[in-house]
Amino acid sequence: MSARAPASTSVFVITTTALAAAALLPHGNDIVCIKDGLRADYSTECQEYVRCSDGVVKQRYACGPGRLFSEIAGACVLRRRYSCTRKVCAPGDTFAYATPATACRHYYRCENGTAIDHACPPGSWFDLARQACSRGAGTCYEPVCAGLPDGVFPDTSHECRRKLRCQGAELRAVSSCVGPCSDTCPPPRSAAVPLPAGDADFCSDETCSSFCQQKANGAYADRSTGCREYFVCESRRVIRRGVCEPGLLFSGSGCEPAAQSYCPPPARSPCFNRPNGLYRDWIDCSSWYECYRERVTARGTCEANFVFDGFGCVPKGDFFCEGPAMASECEGMPSGTYQDLGSNCTKYYHCEGSLRTILSCPEGQIFDGARCSSESQSLCPSLEPDSCYGRSDGRYRSSDTGCRGFYSCINGQKAVYACPVGKAFDGDTCVSFHPSVCPRDDYSCSTLSDGYHAELESNCRRYFYCEGGDRLATRSCLGGKIFDGHTCVEPSQHTCGAPRRSTYENGGKTCESEGFFVQLGTECKKYYFCLTGIRTSLSCSARQLFNGQVCVPEEQYTCPG
Repeated sequence: MSARAPASTSVFVITTTALAAAALLPHGNDIVCIKDGLRADYSTECQEYVRCSDGVVKQRYACGPGRLFSEIAGACVLRRRYSCTRKVCAPGDTFAYATPATACRHYYRCENGTAIDHACPPGSWFDLARQACSRGAGTCYEPVCAGLPDGVFPDTSHECRRKLRCQGAELRAVSSCVGPCSDTCPPPRSAAVPLPAGDADFCSDETCSSFCQQKANGAYADRSTGCREYFVCESRRVIRRGVCEPGLLFSGSGCEPAAQSYCPPPARSPCFNRPNGLYRDWIDCSSWYECYRERVTARGTCEANFVFDGFGCVPKGDFFCEGPAMASECEGMPSGTYQDLGSNCTKYYHCEGSLRTILSCPEGQIFDGARCSSESQSLCPSLEPDSCYGRSDGRYRSSDTGCRGFYSCINGQKAVYACPVGKAFDGDTCVSFHPSVCPRDDYSCSTLSDGYHAELESNCRRYFYCEGGDRLATRSCLGGKIFDGHTCVEPSQHTCGAPRRSTYENGGKTCESEGFFVQLGTECKKYYFCLTGIRTSLSCSARQLFNGQVCVPEEQYTCPG
């Protein structure tokens, strides 16, 4: 399985640097220490910070000239790369919010009037609607103060549940309200920058892929995990998965305290949607169960010094399997199988809660996200040109995006950002666009709507994110899957270049679901829009075709069939 931010002329990007620029100050017990670690002193605009230990301030430090302290990076960073933003929680508020300037990779939850910081696991992002970290392709709305006068404004990136305090075009504070801060809330794009978050490839087995086969659109608790995990369905396929914080369970609308939630016992057999055969039981390396007609018909354990290799029992020396054991890599991750980037995918591991089982592919093969395959047919994400694995913390220009897109690496984790419209990333910061800054031209998004799109040149094995006509990020499907416009699916489920099957709808005077749909029998020249059950017919201009989202020149699209 695979693993917003700008403002005016500078972009909120967190980059780790050494603490060497900091000077030790002898005073300071004016900060309440919620937990141990380094904490910014917002009263000094983050130029000073303290070290908390055992609930009290032990020492106070100051960053060097031109630097501020970043709690996310845990270090002093260049001032032009970071905005010192105080997080204020209203009394009685228990809501969670994305931390500004982190591309939704971090969030905080209000508890007793205090903001408690959290980090999402690798490959996931904070989903405001679910109140938890999610895996799956989505959009992160990063609040900005660019173009706004000094003052307080509703935060449209968070449904106006908190307020922004802007000063000098920089975001200085976010203050929550208990519920909406205003009666009406503009759409998020009005005062926030949309950025791509997560990825579309997060289901590695038949069980995950089948969660939504008989479900209506919406979010559901995964009862097989005691409702700690959840999944989101759209058009009968999984588009997102996530895990609630410890002490919380998913109730259908979001993660709530376990004491206030009820989780029914699981109703799904582990053999659901699985072909007849033997399957690994993740309780240890030697156990297995047999499926027949989607029911468990037998369970067993290999004899001493033998392990189950996915097909049968073999000597331990013939198949590598280690675990399960508690591992930080599995904390907060949905149950499933993941690539081990440290081995360049020659190994992989399975998470069940916080327990990890490590396995290895045969020599000459790597785990492609779904299965072991020839290393000549797949590329481990750790080896991709824009990978953050093994790369120094910092900001980098993307190799396959437009001039606005770039990414930051922090502790091996990647976050995508974008310069404001009219700006370009020069390798260090956002500057006014000029051909000398970014000589390459990219028009792949010039006729496409904002959001994710399949890259037809790669036979839909890659996909990219468009915003404002610019390409901000490019990602790949794993395990031989292709992108259908929303998620990565098996090639048998989608034809590359065709609209998603959900963009076709049965005929009739009324609509079964809302959205845009191809008018069958028109060779993609006509389409219609459904809203509240009412159909509105539309047509593309001459020499244009409807691609499932917008009308494009006919030379850019081939109508299926």
